[in-house]
Amino acid sequence: MTSPSATAFPLVTQDRIAATLEALDLKFYREDNGEVRTAFPGLVVFFEVENEGFKATSRWMAVVDGPEDTERLRELANTLNRSLPLVRVHPVQRADGTAIAIVEAPFFSGDGFADEQLREMCEYFFSAIHHVAGKLREAFPGREESFTDGAKEA
Repeated sequence: MTSPSATAFPLVTQDRIAATLEALDLKFYREDNGEVRTAFPGLVVFFEVENEGFKATSRWMAVVDGPEDTERLRELANTLNRSLPLVRVHPVQRADGTAIAIVEAPFFSGDGFADEQLREMCEYFFSAIHHVAGKLREAFPGREESFTDGAKEA
């Protein structure tokens, strides 16, 4: 990979993500290591930043249990993954036999992103996770745990 050109946009940072969330009028908080987190009803979102871009990840806060529901979650994830550009749904089976859904999207660029691009990528991801959560809620009614911590103001 070549180094960014003199006309490249700024690289993504946790500070730029925080500024984007502020511009979107969304509440967020920062971990001790500086990583930004935000939340929506039933969803928590975090961002991993690398030199090549960033990855947005969300966890649907519901838990499914039992082999039949875990298999249904896998089938729904496969169906959603065929129709969602860029975003991937991952059913994750936990050691206790329950399963959760993780939704993620990588956004790559060696030349950085303009503020408007960063905003549009976040808006796209947030729209996609709400779509996925709606489909999960339809498939597993009453399973969603309340996310009691919520997003905190910085």
